Order: sequence, then structure tokens, then C-alpha cells
Amino acid sequence: MTENLKSVWLLAVRGAAAVVFGALTLIWPQLTVLALAWAFGAYALVDGVVLMGSAWRHRHERRPALACAGAGVLGIVAGVATALWPGLTALTLVVMAGVWAIVTGCLELWVATRMRHELPRAWFWRASAVVSVGAGVLLWLRPDAGAVAIAFVLGVYALIAGGLWLAAAWREYRACSEQGSRSWPRSAPGARVAH
Repeated sequence: MTENLKSVWLLAVRGAAAVVFGALTLIWPQLTVLALAWAFGAYALVDGVVLMGSAWRHRHERRPALACAGAGVLGIVAGVATALWPGLTALTLVVMAGVWAIVTGCLELWVATRMRHELPRAWFWRASAVVSVGAGVLLWLRPDAGAVAIAFVLGVYALIAGGLWLAAAWREYRACSEQGSRSWPRSAPGARVAH
């Protein structure tokens, strides 16, 4: 698998995980804090693993790779924490989700700015980072919000971010496909093609 296709898969997995999480929280906004914590933890864990994969892919760019790895570790820690302490209160969940969203968004924004020439679709990273920070700030503005309000903010954030990542994956896939078709050797006129 080429490096570009690995990038497509990382983006697609990250986007799909976000969309599934966002859809679940918006379809069932009356989720209990426990169910919301489990859903958020699963999403944060998948997101963290994908960011670690992205850090590995860009390991030659030391600082951006460290930023991606930092965001990945934060996601994995958030996912493991919700698995180890499933009886989180709504306030604890808001604080954890807010920290995760703001720090991850800031790190992604830094990576997108630093690697704007290397990342084919850096603006997707920047847009996702802004949405992430915005969701974290919204959660922190109302830490006393109930599970329904938390689910709504996290669900909308996840759907927007997931849509951005899926769009980035699709654009990257199309670019790979077009590049592959342009580089395919053409037969000379009158040449026979072996079967």
C-alpha cells in the first residue's frame, strides 16, 4: 500500500469514527452520562490511535510528529480513563471532553500551520482544529450542563469534524487515483497487449 493510500485510510477511519459517534449522540440525546462516557471514550481512543498512526507517518518532521503523537496520547488516555472509571459525573465528563477537544484542536492547528506545504489538504486540518477548540470552549462555558446538552455539543462537533475528515479522505483518494491513471504506461500504437 502506498504512503498516500495509507493517509487516505487514516483520514477515512478517523472521519468514520467521528460520524458514528456524532450520529449516536444526536439520535439518542437522552443517553445517560455512563453511556455518553463510554461512547466518548471509544471515539477518543480510535481518534488517538489514528493520530498516533499519523505521527508515525510524518515522523521525519520531528515537531509536527510529536504534536500529532501528543494529541494521540491524549485521546488514548481519555479513552482508557472512561473505560477504567465509567461512573463519571457529567461535570467530570465535560472537563475531560473539553480538555481533550481544546488541546487536540490546538495541536492539530499547529501541525497544519507548520506542515501546510507537506499536507496536501492542510485546510481540512485547520478547519477540524477550529471546530474542536470551539466544541471544547462551548463545553467549558457551561460545565453544569446535563447529559443531553453535552451529547448535543459533542455530537454536532463530531459530525462536522468527521465530515471534514471524510471529505479530506475522498479528496486524497481522488488525487491518488488521478495520479495513478496519469502515470499508467500507455501502449504504443499498434502494439499488442498481452493477456
